[in-house]
Amino acid sequence: MEQKNKLLKRTKWSYSLGGIGRDMTYALVATFFLTYVQYAVGLTAAQFSVIGVILIIGRVWDAVNDPIMGAIIENTRTRWGKFKPWVLIGAVFTAIVIIVMFNWRPMGNAGWNYVIFFAVIYLLWEIAFTMNDISYWSMLPALTTDEKERNSITTLAVVFAGVGAFAANAGINFITVGNAIKGYSMVSIIIALFLVACQLLTVFGVKQTVQTTGEIAADGFRVESKEDKVTFKKMFNVIRNNDQLLWIILAMLLYNVGSGILHALGYNFLYMELGYDGFLAMVFVATFGVSNIGIQAFYSKLVNKFGRNKLLLYSFIAIAVGYLLLFFADLLPFLPMSIITVCFFGIFCFAGQAIFYMILTVNIANTVEYNEYRTNERNEAVIFSLRPFMAKMASALQQGIVTLVLVTSGIFTLSQNVTFLENQKADYDKMDAAEQEEYKLNVEEQKVILDGEEFEDLTEQEKLDFYEMLKQVDYRRNETTGKEEMYINEAADLNFKNKATSFMRWYLRSAITLAPTLLIYLSYLVLRKKYIIDEEMYQMMVKTIAARKNAEGEDFAVT
Repeated sequence: MEQKNKLLKRTKWSYSLGGIGRDMTYALVATFFLTYVQYAVGLTAAQFSVIGVILIIGRVWDAVNDPIMGAIIENTRTRWGKFKPWVLIGAVFTAIVIIVMFNWRPMGNAGWNYVIFFAVIYLLWEIAFTMNDISYWSMLPALTTDEKERNSITTLAVVFAGVGAFAANAGINFITVGNAIKGYSMVSIIIALFLVACQLLTVFGVKQTVQTTGEIAADGFRVESKEDKVTFKKMFNVIRNNDQLLWIILAMLLYNVGSGILHALGYNFLYMELGYDGFLAMVFVATFGVSNIGIQAFYSKLVNKFGRNKLLLYSFIAIAVGYLLLFFADLLPFLPMSIITVCFFGIFCFAGQAIFYMILTVNIANTVEYNEYRTNERNEAVIFSLRPFMAKMASALQQGIVTLVLVTSGIFTLSQNVTFLENQKADYDKMDAAEQEEYKLNVEEQKVILDGEEFEDLTEQEKLDFYEMLKQVDYRRNETTGKEEMYINEAADLNFKNKATSFMRWYLRSAITLAPTLLIYLSYLVLRKKYIIDEEMYQMMVKTIAARKNAEGEDFAVT
């Protein structure tokens, strides 16, 4: 028993800590890649719209491939089992892709060449991260079948995933706002290295207690389970015949679309309402991190006290209150728009969403035992491939919503003022002192700066407007490097925040508050009306499975 507890403790921490780097990576691409394109690349509305379409197609294609990756994992036979090889291969491949993604800018800064590059690098990202993502989460049900242990591991894994997302969001905002091109380059390299290090911890630290095909048992012999090799036909039958899995993935789809809208459009909202300020964005992210990690750390205690159904209701109420308060900010005198009120409203949204997500994660894990209870087979990788499948389908819908909102509201076109300043800062900071003096003189005389190929389609008035923007920037000496640098934040506010129309503001606010509330409510209804695996039913299934295996004389040796 003591040896088993030590193994479980080691496994719990190795598995959970490994998720920090994964979610840092996912946050960098899922939340910030489109922001990077919007504020650091420099595209027309048509080019940005095409990128939006590429994102939608790519995410749908990636989602369709997730169950296929699950089948490949199920059929993997190695001395390290079926999960760990793909965890490591996917991590290394992903690290290489994100470094290229944020460091290579084909043919200068922008244009259709970048759109082509985007399509290729995004496809490679999807392939790489899918390898790691499905193998990592598919391992969860194989760690233990004890409900309390599973709740504990799931809680810790999601908490550390939240730590990773929080660290990425805070660091990226602090480093990149007002220094986008250099900042994203540096952040991508740091996160890539952290991803590989964290996943090595999982690969070498985790020990499974549930036998799965391809694992080495304690007696040194390979486990060859009675499950048939997974074919594509069987893969789809596993999904189709598990009614509880189908309902839970529908609930996850609705939840992921709803909860992701605020993340996807939130930075545009902050820049437009509070200013182009990395510190303010970091404060908001800190609120997100503290709310998520704080409430998730108490998930086990909360679910033991209230049960999943009551906790689900309480979490939705918190979500709805937070979004509605944010929508009415500035409309009522006691709800002013400030970083304090935005963070206060965010606490309700983020804490509620954290609990809601925890319940969804545990519920989908429980469908593995439901599948085994009904069919005598677990098929963890196939079943858990549906979690990222729904996340990616949701992401496809989110990207469509984000592109539609930014383009049709005019926010994207206005934000290109900030993109112009970011690119000018990146060029200026690379210059030596003599080149910097010549640059400033050219700005004053309104010549040379805008003679490049990327500016050839501008009218004379548009060029004059850009020169006026450059006259609004500040120049300060960096005490660390001794070099003079360009500071663009105030100029960005003058040409984005101050020029935003009332239509833009309310269009964006409705998209990040009212739409998420409706979608998460629909997810709540699906869970309450259709999902039947409560705590009592789960215990009954586990006991039935154990009795069946004991009757067959199977050995549950720890691998």
